[in-house]
Amino acid sequence: MTDTQIHDLGYRSYTGERAGVSGAVRSLVVHTMRRSLGLKRPARHKIAPALALVIAYAPAVAMTGFAAFLRADFVADLLGYGEYFAITGLALLLFAAVVAPGVMTTDRTNGMLALYLASPLTRTTYVFARGVGIFLVMLIVAVGPIAVLILGYTFAGIGPGGFFEVLEILGRACFAGVLSAALYTGVAMFLASIPRRWGIASVSIAAFFIITAIVTVGLTESIEVSDWVALGSPDEVMGEAAERIMNDPAFTIPALDRLPGSALIATAAAYGVVALAATWWRYQRIRVER
Repeated sequence: MTDTQIHDLGYRSYTGERAGVSGAVRSLVVHTMRRSLGLKRPARHKIAPALALVIAYAPAVAMTGFAAFLRADFVADLLGYGEYFAITGLALLLFAAVVAPGVMTTDRTNGMLALYLASPLTRTTYVFARGVGIFLVMLIVAVGPIAVLILGYTFAGIGPGGFFEVLEILGRACFAGVLSAALYTGVAMFLASIPRRWGIASVSIAAFFIITAIVTVGLTESIEVSDWVALGSPDEVMGEAAERIMNDPAFTIPALDRLPGSALIATAAAYGVVALAATWWRYQRIRVER
């Protein structure tokens, strides 16, 4: 004799909202952003996002404070708008190497990818939703800090002179930030789509950006090769492109200084577009396992 009981509760149809594909995409975008920022997750998952945000925003807040109290022109000379993208580039690299793989690889190892594809989502909409979520988080790091710096310098009297000049420099900053976020999002997603393990993906992404920078610097400065070889480093290309967009040159690879700004901007955009397209192609062929 067992205590098993069967309760006939009858069939109850679902009466809630049916959001369809757009609702599924929207939910996955929000979930991606929350996961990337470590929200509603254990404390260890909040360390990398918090560190990246501190790296990105702390110098802007500090320089704004110095400008407000000192009101000296030399404050702006210490950290220009173009130079600041080198700082945000470091924060974006941290996000790309640590946070993005945690979003992409986990779905494949814990079987969630199969569940997502059993919903209204397809492989294409899945990649789109994940990409938009990661891109929006990257945008917070790429655009927010430089906007704080611009507005801080403006209120301190050492920034752009008039309203339209402020709008112009903010527009330049947004353009450079969108370009940076797209590049790091695309490269991170593609490299994270190859291995199944988070750690391997993180090391691969960090190694890719670091090694390409070292190789291009070594080749262009130690031996006589074409300046165009320097375009092989996405990180350095994006840094120089941001300086050209902001019209605020700083120290970078000499070979990149000799290349036209249009070529640098086009190359940075191509890195993002090609990497995102490669990610889509990769996910059309990934074997889904439960």
